[in-house]
Amino acid sequence: MNPANIFFIGRKQGIGLRRFRLSHLENRRPAESDGLRSASSSIRQVRLLRNADVIWVRVRPEFTTDKERQKIGKRLRPFRDRIPIINDIAVFNNYDCKDITFSIWKEHGIACPDFISFDIFQDTYNNSYVVEQIQNFLQKYGKVLLRTNNETAANGVYLLNNNITEKEINAIVKTLENRCKMFFPTRSSTRIIAVEFISSQDEDGYIDLYRAHILMGQIISYYAVTSKQDIFHNVDMKEQWLKRFINLNEILCDNIHSLKSQILRAASALECNLGAIEFFLVDNKPIFIEFNPMWGGHASTFGFGNTKVQNYLDTNIKELKKRIPNIYAWLNYPNYYKALFEQIHKSIQSTTY
Repeated sequence: MNPANIFFIGRKQGIGLRRFRLSHLENRRPAESDGLRSASSSIRQVRLLRNADVIWVRVRPEFTTDKERQKIGKRLRPFRDRIPIINDIAVFNNYDCKDITFSIWKEHGIACPDFISFDIFQDTYNNSYVVEQIQNFLQKYGKVLLRTNNETAANGVYLLNNNITEKEINAIVKTLENRCKMFFPTRSSTRIIAVEFISSQDEDGYIDLYRAHILMGQIISYYAVTSKQDIFHNVDMKEQWLKRFINLNEILCDNIHSLKSQILRAASALECNLGAIEFFLVDNKPIFIEFNPMWGGHASTFGFGNTKVQNYLDTNIKELKKRIPNIYAWLNYPNYYKALFEQIHKSIQSTTY
């Protein structure tokens, strides 16, 4: 079987002097080029779009402008009915704008947080009305996130509790209005949204966040992280939470099959075929909160939690690998990306155009 030809397209092109170098390709992950090189019997990078068997659109959403999207879309147009495209730029807003993401999921009956959205550039926009609507929304849920709809890494995100004053809400809204004005010239879909905060159901106050990575109709990896912080990232996970982290992932390994159809359905509704989808489990049912087409955070570079957490995982690999194989499969970055590229080859072999 001949190797498949893959072409990377985005704000930056992954075309270097060497076929497997990936050059300045956006959001390169450690060992990803090693994985592509190891998968050379299955897939190889080509430098000309017309020679591609599959196209992978790779952009960092938070930096991608409307003009760049149009440019990429124009280049893709002749190929859309001919070959598979991974995360076509045409569906960019489906995952980049959280309010659009939630709207799509709600239309498909997929569980996600409630939200309200405000477009500050509409003629009917009124600051006082927005503050009033946020107060009503906060009264309904007790705790909400107020944020821009298309920023990442907790940028432009504020956590509101019932004890916040109208004056404080108004100040936050004005700050977000300014952020929207800053982004609007290049990212015209920027809006303000208030999102229902999914509270912990654990009696000790732990919040458990789940992530699954999907590729063309398959789950290729998954893990859970935990914290007692309302807003947290993987790097915030501390050594005193290690036992829970291990138990959560052990249970997830047993239960991932029962969650598979719901996870894939949530990704499919957004018309995305590669990315990381995040969710909470409430009464053992997923509530989806985000889809990231280009994962590349702390876990993709350094591993899990703070230094002490990752050192423990490294030191106890012999004991833990059987209990949480998902974690160690993820941490073996060269093998992980080799398998990812090989799976792209397998998937396009079964795709008919």
